[in-house]
Formats: sequence, C-alpha cells, structure tokens
Amino acid sequence: MNARERKLAWIQALRGIAAFMVVMVHSRSVLPGTFAGKAVADYVLLPMAMGVDLFFIISGFLMVLTTLDFDGTHAYAWRFAAKRIARIWPLFAVVTVVAVAVDHHGIRGFLDASVLLPYLEGLLFVPHNPAASHIYFQMSVGVAWTLCFECYFYVVFALCMLFGRWRYRVMAAWFVLTLIAIPVLRGGYNLGVATQPLVAWSRYANLAVNPIVWEFVFGMLAGWLYGSRLAIKNNATVYAIAIALIAMLLMGWNRIGMVNFFGPQGWGAPLAILFFGVVMLAKNGAIKVPAWSVWVGEISYSLYLVHVYVFEIVQRIVVRIPMSHDMLAVVLFVTRPILAVLCAWATFRCIEAPASAWTRRWLLRLRWPCRRARTGAVDAVR
Repeated sequence: MNARERKLAWIQALRGIAAFMVVMVHSRSVLPGTFAGKAVADYVLLPMAMGVDLFFIISGFLMVLTTLDFDGTHAYAWRFAAKRIARIWPLFAVVTVVAVAVDHHGIRGFLDASVLLPYLEGLLFVPHNPAASHIYFQMSVGVAWTLCFECYFYVVFALCMLFGRWRYRVMAAWFVLTLIAIPVLRGGYNLGVATQPLVAWSRYANLAVNPIVWEFVFGMLAGWLYGSRLAIKNNATVYAIAIALIAMLLMGWNRIGMVNFFGPQGWGAPLAILFFGVVMLAKNGAIKVPAWSVWVGEISYSLYLVHVYVFEIVQRIVVRIPMSHDMLAVVLFVTRPILAVLCAWATFRCIEAPASAWTRRWLLRLRWPCRRARTGAVDAVR
C-alpha cells in the first residue's frame, strides 16, 4: 500500500462499511417470522440501506480528489472515462450473465429475447422502467439502479472535463439546471427521490432530475474541502459541530418533512454532516482504521454485486435441509452474509481485479479521437 492509499485508508473502510450495510439490509428478509425478528428487520436493518447514500457521497468525494492533477486536456478526460468504465463495467457484465442464469433457471433465459432485453439495457445503465418500484427502476439486476446514477455522474464529470479549467463552473451550471431550475419549472419542487414527476420523453433523463444526485454534489464539496487549506485543528470542535448539527436535524426531522428513505430529504442529510466531520478529522490525521475494514473496502464492489445471488443460491440449497422454520431463518441470516463476503473475495481476486486491469489497459491504448498529431500544438483547454 503506497503513501496515498494509506492516507485514504479511511475512505476504503467507509466503502466496506457501506457495502456490508447493504448486505445486511437484504439479509433481513428471513427475519420477520416473529415479532422480535420483524422489529430487528424494520428498525435495525432497514435503515442500513443508507449504505447506498454513503456510496454516492464517497463517489463524489473521490472524483474530485483523484482528479486534482487534471491538466485540462481532452486526453485526461478520456483516461478518466476509461478508468471509470474499467472499474465498473466488466464485473457488472459477468454478474449480469450470472443473473440471467439464476433468475431464469439456466440457459432458458438466454434463449428468450424478451427476457434478455432488460438485462442488455442494464448493461448500458439505462433505467428499465422509471415508473416502477419508486427509485429502483425495475432493473433486472436489482442493485443496478444505483449504477445507473453512478454512471450518469461519471458521464457528467467526464464531459465537463472537456471544458478544461472551466469544468467545475460548467458542472455547477448543469446541476443548477437539472436539480433546481428544471424541477422548479415543472412545479412542486421537492427533495423526495421517490416522488419526482417522471420525464416521459427519456428514461435516462429521470436520473438527471432526481434529487439523489445531490449526494454526489455533497461528496464533491467534501472532496474540495479535503484538498483545500481549510481546517479545524481542534478535533473536539469537529465532534461538537457534527453532534450539534445532527441533533438539530433529528429534533426537527418530522417538522421539516424528512423521511426514512434514500436521498437528501432522508438518510443523505445526516450522512453528509457526518461525512464532512470525518473529512475534517481525516485532515487532522485523527482517523485510524483497522486493516480488515480496508480489505472489505477493497472487495466492496464485488460484495455489492454478488451478494444477492449468493443469497439466492444459498437459500435454494438450505431450504432442502429438514429443519424448523426458526432454525432455517437463523441459519440463513448467519451463513448468507459470511458466504457473500467469501464469494466477493474470490470474485475480486479471480474476476474483478484482472478483468478491470485488462479492460483499463485496452481502453488506455486507444487514443483520444480528437487528439492532434504530435506537432508541438497544445491540446489543453486552459
């Protein structure tokens, strides 16, 4: 681990926490057989879905921090896009194939065009049906709804790089247009991610106007803060400010219309406050994380994508074993997350890491299409 990676170990740890929170949310399905089980599922595990909000904030943070050396060239923008594609697409493509087989009992799903179409749309990160399932878009690979937003953010970030030193001004203008101006003009502006009026003419445009994109913006602001000279040297002051802001938010939670759901009107707001606090503490070198949490962060993308299918396969096997309903619930609740982590580790080592590295090398060998011949002309937009 190099010096930069050690410095950002806390971010990897947060990634791991976010991924495992999502795993535990999906593991709650076996619990509601009793009153206690339902209480744990609804009041302890369900709020862990905020791991998705944390993922989005972290993503915005890293996009700013990892592009601090931006040189203003189109070639840099292409390298950025290539690295992002290589990071998320190869493993998702593999998991999509697995999903077709698991969801449609083997090869049969591959022989039916009507079955394959939604999966192929998912590979392009296009929301399948924005009118269905609130914000989940009825994606064939269920967790892919978050990748749609992730990919949209990457596209906006990369395109804004084409404007050189004006990139953040252009990005700010875009977000003002899509997250404020257009929703206001459409009437009934609100920050509810599941209650936005649909954009009928484009499924993809529904991503741009959804308030959950604010979480990427929060992360970008935190990234700027982390890279700036601004600091609060006294750690106790950081804790006091964060606790005070969280307390005020919780006390006025219902009064200001906050909800227990995704987005800035839900879990995103308190997480943003906490994340800014962690950023300030990290600048002071006050964040130390155990090695295992960094390891979970390293395999977090594999864990996020494969755990649902590990859960499904394990359940199909375990239900064949004679045991009481309560014992079955306990066995599934304990074994599925453990096996998901082990499978994610194997997936990371054998599929994600090599496939991502190969794709990255292949894409980076492609030259930026508009790059000029080597005549000494400067390609930068400054």
